Amino acid sequence: MKSYLLLILFLTTYLALAQPPGGQDSFIFLSVPTNARVAALGGLAASNTRPEGQFSLQNPALLDTSARQQLVLNFVPYFADTRYYSLQYGLPVRGNGQWAVGLQYLTYGNFDQTDLLGNQTGTFTSSDYALSLTHARTEGNFTLGATLKAVGSSIDTYSAFAVLFDLGGTWRHPEKELVFGLVAKNAGFRLKTFFPGQAGGPDLPFDLQAGVTVKPEHLPIRATLTAHHLHQLDIVYNDPALNVTYDLNGNPIPKKIAVPEKIVRHLAVGLEFLIHRNVNLLAGYNHLRRQEARLATGSGAAGLSFGVAVQAKGFQLTYARSLGTPSVGGSSHLSFRVNLNRFLPKK
Repeated sequence: MKSYLLLILFLTTYLALAQPPGGQDSFIFLSVPTNARVAALGGLAASNTRPEGQFSLQNPALLDTSARQQLVLNFVPYFADTRYYSLQYGLPVRGNGQWAVGLQYLTYGNFDQTDLLGNQTGTFTSSDYALSLTHARTEGNFTLGATLKAVGSSIDTYSAFAVLFDLGGTWRHPEKELVFGLVAKNAGFRLKTFFPGQAGGPDLPFDLQAGVTVKPEHLPIRATLTAHHLHQLDIVYNDPALNVTYDLNGNPIPKKIAVPEKIVRHLAVGLEFLIHRNVNLLAGYNHLRRQEARLATGSGAAGLSFGVAVQAKGFQLTYARSLGTPSVGGSSHLSFRVNLNRFLPKK
């Protein structure tokens, strides 16, 4: 366990420093919430006191409380013809630790293919996918986990491929519902680019996150705070189109962002209202999402999210709505979790 911890600390530090800041990331679909519960809690979750198998793709260490043979399916009718699917399954492997497999698939629909004169010659498709294997192991109050991912992207006849991994850990209070989590996500190596011999390219979507989840002893509420992109202080995108101030030479002056604002953009908060043993209400707020969705006419309810989870006899159905720009609206997320142990014959 100690060697496992040292490996995680070394790789986390090295890869955080190795990722160049700025630029447009590739395989950005990996940042889409993998289930409705995460989407309702602000879209991020490095910790949770009751993850129930739905958070292993957020932090592999959160697989520790998942039941073996637990299946989670997620569907997102995203913008336009885009559709996003994900699957998580706890493998029935006995021994030390837990194992799970996952699938993420995002299809962008069909596109018209034209020649240089604009004449339609056919159609083509585009999609992204990730296959993952997760392992988590607990000793005492600490859990360490790792996820290995094969990630691909295709546009017509062009494709790209990478091998990425997540490394995470959690600490659980022995008596109270209190969990701290740390995870380095999407570190790895690009094996194939869209064009042979292509040098450089967009950055991988690396993210260093830390979180805490707590449930006060006598209150029916569970709160989660997640800090993301901790390896990079300034994650503000300064849109040059919004530079309306110019110096004496006619050069645009970038808008200055105060340090407190830069810090708050790293934070997302989520609340779970435990109104009944089988019914939870969910709400979240992501400040970065709100600021990036801001329009000249206002930001509306961008950055807010909400949802509801209903469960009974091994089933759980969760719906979430994540709000974006006022003109677009937002996205809906639907997740279905089933504990197959209740239905499969016992050996």
